[in-house]
Amino acid sequence: MFLLTSIRRHPAMRKLGKRLERGAKAWLYRALTKHARAGRPATPETLLGARRILLVRPNFRIGNAVIGARLIQALTQQRSEIELDYLGTDATQTLFVGMPLAHYYSLSRSMVLRPWRLWRLLIELRRREYDLAVQVGEGSLTSWLFVQLCGARQTMGQCGRLQATYDWVAGPAPARAHALANSLAAPLGLACEPRPWLVLSPQEHDAALALLARQSLPPSAIGIFVGGHLDKRLPLPFWQALLRALEARCQPYLVLLGPEEARHLPALASACGVHGRLLPPLPLREFAAVLSQLPRLVTPDTGPMHMAAALAVPVVALLNVPGSRRFAPEGPADLVLFQPDPETVAERVSHRQEAARPAPQPSREAHGHAAPAHPGHDDRRRDRLHAHPAGGG
Repeated sequence: MFLLTSIRRHPAMRKLGKRLERGAKAWLYRALTKHARAGRPATPETLLGARRILLVRPNFRIGNAVIGARLIQALTQQRSEIELDYLGTDATQTLFVGMPLAHYYSLSRSMVLRPWRLWRLLIELRRREYDLAVQVGEGSLTSWLFVQLCGARQTMGQCGRLQATYDWVAGPAPARAHALANSLAAPLGLACEPRPWLVLSPQEHDAALALLARQSLPPSAIGIFVGGHLDKRLPLPFWQALLRALEARCQPYLVLLGPEEARHLPALASACGVHGRLLPPLPLREFAAVLSQLPRLVTPDTGPMHMAAALAVPVVALLNVPGSRRFAPEGPADLVLFQPDPETVAERVSHRQEAARPAPQPSREAHGHAAPAHPGHDDRRRDRLHAHPAGGG
């Protein structure tokens, strides 16, 4: 791992960065909106005459990328006359392969040290002469800057601290994160399912099936993703205890790791018994394809949790902080556990195989209290859309 990457991923640096970011944002929000005009409420009229649209969400987090991607599906399927571009990041670009985009432009962290690349990106965006630029998600100053500087004839964003800087304003950010794309599509008169989106090809599905066949696991083997971000992460002893508890119940399982968890591979391998298998970190799309074949995924609040929701894989979400509740999936076969112990998790997943697809049960949160009811989506089919891949940035 490169030295700068190691420093950037250190928990102390991440927490310091968040504190500095919050302070800088508060000051900038006040300055930017001091003399701004009021935008009009977004309606289907917003799309009148729009032939070329840019969606802006240059976020490096996997979860944020797939949560906003559902808006791509809504626009391209219901407004086929629109040519749609997307501004994302180089780290998440692979997640957009196979989506019906004319161009995918990527922001890179290296542009801080190579500002001429950033300037070239802005020139490319302005040459596209967009009719409308849409900020997907509220609160990102980076997204806001690109929306304002891309040269679009009109702009659209959500109700919030920067709402006075847009030509068109949608409602506020939804209480549940997976409804983000729907909150932008609905005012435009577009139907949009309130869950993330991810597209896999038949070839990727077949490759994943072949990989899983080599593991000699039964179809009932659940996925266990070991990972997390800052205080959303669960400690290594938790996962070791969970694997031992699953072994005691003869529950087959497959342990999946992200790049940051690769160092735990030997310790987890020692906890795996005859009923488990452990995969090393995989490329992102291979990981997604393997994930799509599992009957259930046990995971903290992580990018793979949102990928599973996009692929209609039932999730057992292990939440460690209250703020994660708004990001938890709401599918009818999903289960949310707040700060559970390993024995509780093992007990719940070992006895929930009957609730896996295709006969889902209502989603609920377990930690001594029932979760409030939320409308779940009915369509749990996997998306297998065949479309031309996103263009390079």
